[in-house]
Amino acid sequence: MLTQKKHKDSKKELSIRERLALLRKKLRECRIDAFLVPHNDMYFNEITAPFHNRLEWITGFTGSAGFAIIFKNSAIIFTDGRYSIQIRQEVNQSFFTIENITKNSPFSWLKKNVKKNITIGFDPWLHSIKEVETQKENLQKFVRLKEVNNLVDSVWLGKPIEALAKPFLRPYKLSGETTTQKIKKIQKKLNLYEEQGFILTCSDSICWLANIRGEDIPNSPLMNCYAIVHHNHVCIYSMKDTYKDSPRKLRKNVVLKHFDVFFKDIKKLKKVLFEPTTTPFILKKKIKGHSINSERVCNPVSLFKAKKNRIELKGSIKSHEKDGVAVLRFLRWFKSTKVNTLDEIRLVKKLEQFRKINPSFYYNSFDTISAAGSNAAITHYRVSPKSNKKINPTDLILVDSGGQYLEGTTDVTRTIIKGRVLPEQKFLYTKVLQGLICLSKLRWPAGLTGKELDPLARYFLWEHSLDYDHGTGHGVGVFSNVHQGPQGISRLNTIPLNPGMILSVEPGVYLEGKLGIRLENLVYVKTKCGYSGQKKEFLEFETLTLVPFEKKLIEKKLLSREELHWLNSYHHNVYKKLGPFLNVFEKTWLRDACKIL
Repeated sequence: MLTQKKHKDSKKELSIRERLALLRKKLRECRIDAFLVPHNDMYFNEITAPFHNRLEWITGFTGSAGFAIIFKNSAIIFTDGRYSIQIRQEVNQSFFTIENITKNSPFSWLKKNVKKNITIGFDPWLHSIKEVETQKENLQKFVRLKEVNNLVDSVWLGKPIEALAKPFLRPYKLSGETTTQKIKKIQKKLNLYEEQGFILTCSDSICWLANIRGEDIPNSPLMNCYAIVHHNHVCIYSMKDTYKDSPRKLRKNVVLKHFDVFFKDIKKLKKVLFEPTTTPFILKKKIKGHSINSERVCNPVSLFKAKKNRIELKGSIKSHEKDGVAVLRFLRWFKSTKVNTLDEIRLVKKLEQFRKINPSFYYNSFDTISAAGSNAAITHYRVSPKSNKKINPTDLILVDSGGQYLEGTTDVTRTIIKGRVLPEQKFLYTKVLQGLICLSKLRWPAGLTGKELDPLARYFLWEHSLDYDHGTGHGVGVFSNVHQGPQGISRLNTIPLNPGMILSVEPGVYLEGKLGIRLENLVYVKTKCGYSGQKKEFLEFETLTLVPFEKKLIEKKLLSREELHWLNSYHHNVYKKLGPFLNVFEKTWLRDACKIL
């Protein structure tokens, strides 16, 4: 597991006011007017290790999506609708103006609001080539972007040490494809030949290609590293001091080196290929400075890893069976435990305890969301001792959790209740359930994107002037990061859905200060034979998740015959698949939970 140490000189925690004062002193020293602070790290990870949590340190915001601009006398922070409530609770608005990033991006805001010439500093390791080039062109009238060393790092007293672990190999019986086969696919796609190299800077892409995993990122079994893909082998570069002495051979065609030689190895190449949207801007400067021929390409690994092979899908199915047993035991425990002994934190601990029973469970795939009553209206709520709520019988409890199993990655959300159900709770739950069912039983012509499917899940809420401020679904890896693109189901995603892709389906509804409901299953895309006489290919989803829904919250009369048939078939499948792993008492409980409506 990842461990983080503190520097010895961090005797006391600085307030946000003091941190901003230190940063602004640096602004004056560097003769710049503002500094950009994105959430991501140099590997463009969504979930970042404490060493890279610069945005959290300078703002107090703990969400996984955000961006701040710190000026000499003011500051602004951006995030999306998932965190609209959370950010107001965590960020002091006397120091920061809060903006919705989907309605007003940081650079759009600058273009609208900057009326005189200013210089803004940025860390070239944390912004992609495409981002910097695009914004330099868009903002050239009033804004000059200047590369500087990271100012947050320069004032962060007691910054955690980056504790990097050794990677471990992922066997063929779990990956379903050798590294040699994967390298050949990249070589063929990019037409790589000797003395050329394709630069990769995303941890999940590198780990997939080399069939390795690591422990450098919380909740994601990945290694933080860069790589150069050659025509017949891969060189991986890590910051871990162990590799300074000599390279280490991970496989016959995978070599692990220290990061110090990364740029030296690039200089040896006659031509460099890179993907501009995920490659740090610093690399462009290095390549240009040494007059190396370069070519911009799309990262072929993204789509290759998104389309899971037969063995990866088999592993995902197995991991969901194991996870289904754990969540079932949790639900049974929840229903049988006295309500006056329950709180949000106890639910988190108990669910993890049930998952840990299975020997292939590695750790949670993200921090469990256990939210009671009004806390559930905070889309990505994280319970703390300060916010921990006691469970009331009539509270809706939203539990969003997942596990990293050696075979695959899971992510499931259920909204449950202990006591009496109110009519409004039942109505809203059923509307959300209808959205999930609609996508789960959908059949569509090949070529459609997540953007085109997204409205179908929202329709049942839109009928009643309701909506949710997050995507309907995200891509999922296999024993990798739980949010893994490029596929997704949202208003913005334009990637065609292809057989083998795993996604979540998770509509929801949130009433601030009152309640939150979300239901989530993981599914994978598969081919469906078209109508006789038509040659057009059609696709559909196969559901992976095996967890019963809360029948007390379902308003049967609102469901159509087809929706009811899907629901009863789903519950029949849950009982059939999980039954063999249960004892007689668990099996009896599950039979009742899956009874025909």
